[in-house]
Amino acid sequence: MLEPENRLENAMTELSFRKLLLRFAALPILCCCAFLVIIGLEIRSIAEQRLIGARATSLLLQSNLIQKSLIDEETGLRGYLASQDTLLLQPYLDGMTRQDSELSALKDLAASDDSLSKQVAYITDSVRSFNAINKQLLDSRLIGQDRAQLLQREKATMDNLRQEFSRLNASQLAIRDQTRAALTSMLKRLPIIIVGSVMVLGILVFWYGTRLYREITAAFQQQLTDAETQRDSLRTTLESIGDGVIVCEPDGSIRMLNPAAEVLTGWTQKEAVGTPFPEVFRIVHEETRVTVESPVEKVLRTKSVVALANHTSLIRKDESEVPIDDSGAPILDAKGELSGVVLVFRSVLERRRAMRVLRESRERLNSIYNTSLEYIGILDREGLLLDCNRASLTFADISRDEVIGQSFWNGPWFRHTEGMVEQMRTIVERAAAGHATRTELSLTRPSGDVAIFDFSLTPVLDPDGTVLYMVPEARDISDLKRAESALIQSEKLAAVGRLAASIAHEINNPLEAVTNLLYLAGHGESPESVQSFVEAAERELRRVAIITNQTLRFHKQSTNPEQIYPSELIETVLSVHERRLKTGNIAAELRQDPSGPILCFTGDVRQVLNNLISNAIEAMDGSGGRLLVRTHVSRNWETQQPGFVFTVADTGSGIPADKIRRIFDPFFTTKGSSGNGLGLWISKEIASRQHGSLRVRSSTRQDASGTVFRFFLPRNP
Repeated sequence: MLEPENRLENAMTELSFRKLLLRFAALPILCCCAFLVIIGLEIRSIAEQRLIGARATSLLLQSNLIQKSLIDEETGLRGYLASQDTLLLQPYLDGMTRQDSELSALKDLAASDDSLSKQVAYITDSVRSFNAINKQLLDSRLIGQDRAQLLQREKATMDNLRQEFSRLNASQLAIRDQTRAALTSMLKRLPIIIVGSVMVLGILVFWYGTRLYREITAAFQQQLTDAETQRDSLRTTLESIGDGVIVCEPDGSIRMLNPAAEVLTGWTQKEAVGTPFPEVFRIVHEETRVTVESPVEKVLRTKSVVALANHTSLIRKDESEVPIDDSGAPILDAKGELSGVVLVFRSVLERRRAMRVLRESRERLNSIYNTSLEYIGILDREGLLLDCNRASLTFADISRDEVIGQSFWNGPWFRHTEGMVEQMRTIVERAAAGHATRTELSLTRPSGDVAIFDFSLTPVLDPDGTVLYMVPEARDISDLKRAESALIQSEKLAAVGRLAASIAHEINNPLEAVTNLLYLAGHGESPESVQSFVEAAERELRRVAIITNQTLRFHKQSTNPEQIYPSELIETVLSVHERRLKTGNIAAELRQDPSGPILCFTGDVRQVLNNLISNAIEAMDGSGGRLLVRTHVSRNWETQQPGFVFTVADTGSGIPADKIRRIFDPFFTTKGSSGNGLGLWISKEIASRQHGSLRVRSSTRQDASGTVFRFFLPRNP
């Protein structure tokens, strides 16, 4: 506020005087409001204390009523038990009748206090226990000892109830005494507050009245200063904004224009001031070249806000053109009279360029979207199809209008596949909750052909995590699946070839022994020696039979999972590689935890175990070592699904870290020309197909090298 010596001795304006009067009136009003608030708060506190005291009194009364009912119930029951006179049972029945309503009333009174509600709940449970004991006592079939035990339990329960009611009554009596003391204090304090508030109000009104006189003389000067500041702020704002602004007089001549308007028109402020507006602001229609009516003249005529039509060009001072849009508005004084016109305009050249870039970008995206061979669509949060590309329509040879607005799961892509509508509805609901899904789907076309798709449904979220819409995407991988199947079959044939070579070696040795033994038996000198040669030959033939039987079981394929003991699977594979283990100086160790049979596709599991054990033998080839095969019950680490684990560990050279990340990739091999890189890839596919997993750990340290494979199978594939 200005000091007195710096104020001008001018008369107050009407507006300034009204403002000061309003400020003067505001203080008493605010003080009165504050006074009323203080008094109201005190009265509210008094009412709250009275309410608390009343509730405590009600709780005491209700507690006494319940205790009286319990005493009546106990007295009536004991009188009946002593005399067997049903008339004496009436107090018991009356007490039982009143208890529910009395307990309900007690609960209602304690509902606003959690600790009190817990205490009342405990009392309620004890009363119900007391009533249950009394009902048992009324059973005429009770013998003396049972009745005595029940009477003891009844007495203990009643004693417990008396203690609980005593605690409840004591706490409520204390609350009632506290509220009475608080009310007495508040009632004594209320007159002091009223008198003090009135005195403070009087002092404030006197102080503010004297201050008002000092401010009246400064108000007019302050008003002038504010007007100058506002004018300077307006000029600064007009000069700094990016839009062109021209202010005109009521006669249509230019009063001012900001720097942006200077750039757009080519006229400077000095040149334009006082010049008729149409000379500075010449506008024509871009296409017809017809002169457009001046917006200032239109505002002066209509005294309302106007805007230019589209496709308007401004002819600058140098005769160059700029496409613009603008709006004009009248400037009215305090009496509503027209005192000028303000015109705001801007170049739309950059906006048109941006719109053109946006349109071209949209066209490119639409081109990619509609020419993509993948099936792509857009769903809203309810699962309704908003759009889909051309490739997805070729699936059922339909038009876009036939599917737009329909539920996605009821679309022609799923209705021809049994159970797919329900499955897709579940996937959509999961995506609407913010969870993406990717899976393989086998879908039937309307023509009856079956195709396999790599399908995903991804929710698109806003920064707050809310689902805006969902994007389904599918890629036909039928050819890829057929190629994978061919590769798997190729690897199986290769495995059969390798196995046949091993079997040939395993059978050749006992057959040579049989040949030699039969020759010796044919030239034997005594029946005893001939008999021993024949028995030895018979043992060798049994060994051949065992090997061939294991081979038949090894490649037995099944279309359904079978029950089989894990040890049988492992022993079958180890028997095939028995010769390689011996010639490679490899000690094979089998550890089996006791377990029942497992349910699996035995042919696939044998193929995985054969590949892992064969790789382990090759890793130790020429250097000897130790092969550990272990079986035990376990769980999937990620899903906690129960199942069974086969562990194959070797003491070979290990797999380097840069290669272990790729060993499950197709055609990647560490064996050079002797491997085709399909074994572990197929093993991984088999594990995934049976909802299991195949993991690996390896070390190349010189003193602790080796590799461990962990093959997990769920209990129910």
